[in-house]
Formats: sequence, C-alpha cells, structure tokens
Amino acid sequence: MTFHKNIKIWLPLLLSCGSFFLSFGQANWAVFNDVNSALPNNTIRCLLVDHQNHLWVGTDNGLAQFDGENWQVYSSSNSPLADNYIRALAVDNSNNLYIGTTLNGIYKFDGVNWLSINTSNSAIPDNFIRTITIDQQQRMWVGTVEGFACLDQGNWTTWNSANAGLLSNNITSIACTPATQYVGTINGGLIYLSNQVITNYTLLSSGVPDNSVISVQLDQLNRPWFGSTAQGIFTDNGNQTWLSFNVLNSPLPSNSITAFELDGNDNFLIGTHQDGFVLRENNSDWFHYNTDNSPLPDNHVLSCTRDSNQVIWIGTNNFGLVKLWTSQASIDEVEKSAVHVYPNPINVGSKLNWNFKDNFTEIRMHSLTGELIWSSNLEPGQSNIEFPILHSSLVLVEWLSDRDRIKKLVQVIH
Repeated sequence: MTFHKNIKIWLPLLLSCGSFFLSFGQANWAVFNDVNSALPNNTIRCLLVDHQNHLWVGTDNGLAQFDGENWQVYSSSNSPLADNYIRALAVDNSNNLYIGTTLNGIYKFDGVNWLSINTSNSAIPDNFIRTITIDQQQRMWVGTVEGFACLDQGNWTTWNSANAGLLSNNITSIACTPATQYVGTINGGLIYLSNQVITNYTLLSSGVPDNSVISVQLDQLNRPWFGSTAQGIFTDNGNQTWLSFNVLNSPLPSNSITAFELDGNDNFLIGTHQDGFVLRENNSDWFHYNTDNSPLPDNHVLSCTRDSNQVIWIGTNNFGLVKLWTSQASIDEVEKSAVHVYPNPINVGSKLNWNFKDNFTEIRMHSLTGELIWSSNLEPGQSNIEFPILHSSLVLVEWLSDRDRIKKLVQVIH
C-alpha cells in the first residue's frame, strides 16, 4: 500500500475579487517507493509532467510513468532504453518524450517508437546528458559534461571550452527565450547566448552570487532565475545586477539548492541538499517542509515539479517519490487583503504585530496538526504581542472575538 498522511493546515486562496479567503485545507501526503509501488528505484533524479498531465520519473534504475493510478516502467530489460541511469527529461509540442542518460545519450520516445541520439550518430558533445530543453521553436538544447549543443531542423551546433571559450563544459541547465539562451554550469558561472554570441558571467567578472548553478528557470516576464549550489536563489534584474534569496535575507533554510522550478504562477519550488523542500507562493508566503515537521521522508531533495492539478511532486535522494496536495473545505473565516501580520517570518522573542483594529479578546497558536500550543487573552485594541518560545517552525495564529475570527500562518525562526 502507498503511504498516505493528512496534515491540517491553513492556506490562503487569492480570489479574483482581491480578497484572501482562508480555506481550511488538508495538506495530503503520499510517499511512493520501490516497496509500495512499481517505482523502479528510490533515487529520483528528475521529474516531468507531460501535456497529458502524466508524470515521468527518472531514477537510477529506469524510467517510470504514472497517470495517477497506473505505473508503466521502462528499462533496459523491457525496452530499447539501454541505460537505466536517467538524468534529464523534456517534452515537445507533440508530447514526444526526450530522455537523457549518463552513458548512452538521449532517447526520443513517442509512446511506441524509440530513437537513440548519441555521439556516434549526432554532434552531441558527450553521452552523459545533464539537461534537455525544447524551446518555443521546437529546437532541442542539450547540456552535457563536455559542453552543450542545439539541434535545429536537423542541424547541430555545439559550444564548448575549445570552440566557444566556455569557462566550464559541465552544463547543468538551459532556459530559452526567443532572444537569449541562459546556461548554468558547475564552476564556470553563467553563459548567455544571444545572436550566436557567448558571454560568460562569473563571480569575479560580474558579481554573480555563485559560479555553480543547478537550475535555470524563466518567470512570466522571461527573466532568468538561478538555483545555485551554495548561494540560494538569485535573478538578473538587468545589466547583471543580482537579486538574491538566501539564508541571511529570506526564510530559505539552506543555500545549497539541489532542485529548483518555477510553476506557471511564478511560485518557487525548491529542493535543498539536507534541509528538505521549500515552497514560495504569492511572491511572499514561504512554506518549509522537512522530516521533522511533515511526512517528507528525506531532507535531500533531488527534483520537484507541479502538475496541472496543482499537485506538487518531490523526488528524494534515498526514499522515493512524494506527492503533496491540498484539499479545500469552505469555512466562515475570511481574511481581507488589507489584513497584515508582521514580521513574518518572526524571531522568537520579537514583537508580532497586526494592523486590524477589531477588539479581539484572545489569541491562540496551533501546530500544523491542529494542536493548541499557546494562548493568551488580549486587551481592547491590543495590536502586538511578544512571540512566545515555541518548538514549531510553522504556527497557525488565530485571533478570536465574539463575532469574528482571523487566522494566519506564521513561520518561526529559532
């Protein structure tokens, strides 16, 4: 049986009218592994949701597809896939799947037929594939450990340190706009390719926060965001001025990012090396899940994605695949957009302030499982408290009066 667990949590829903309705939601968790499911291996290197909303899972022992009910596994034992070590996945407009391996290059799979693309029959620089991207023109961009290449209408172009002056051939991620390709490397900084001209940006030359980037993502404005191995998340604000989120200026629990994706609403999905999974929504709300405060079975996250049903999928290093979704149930509590609780996150011992003026008579704090962990009476017109010492990292704060109730999720910094 697949392991399921429900945790009750309050999450804000932004409605078109501009108000926030606090809907009581259950954070539902399911963990799939090689014991309770057909998953071929518990090390989940890459995840992809195709145009049919099917999940593809790249592991260290083959490829799996999950349609929400049924599994299909492809490996060297039952398919032309000659290499079971899957490192990259991409899909084109026709829903053809591209599979990057460590030893045998790329496989294109249309659901029936397989096509092998490797160094013996193409110009890809190496058979160790780290990333594959299909751009808007349906060109295929391939990042390897020996440079990167582009397949455009049957013609290959390659870039590496020898022919293009790359500072590193270890290519981790490629994101494409119509004008520019943004390329992440290990120890070689960032590469911008525009009009066939390569420009390198590094810590030394341009103040890039980190020379090693594991994921490049584009937001809705086609602005690049970079997930780095040692300096958190950062973006290029233009002219190589960098905006960063790290452990010093944000609720990020770690600067060591191992997975990073932007969903269709520019929400951040972030996996860390040893501090679990982080979700940033609505440009301001941070949620941190780890093995201590959630059913997440492994704090080392290798991959993450979100499907069209808003289900979050998390691939771990040792303990399989995690499904995280929220079911909603309507309640009476309404939080207007003008309601502001700050600071959030908050340090223990600091003042928690709120800007609503109703005469609330009591404040309560609950754990994510609904347990009451602290409460206090309020004086008429009181607008702050000294935040108590609590062990929880996420707390549901509730203000009550005879006729009203407001709830707010607050992150606690210890």
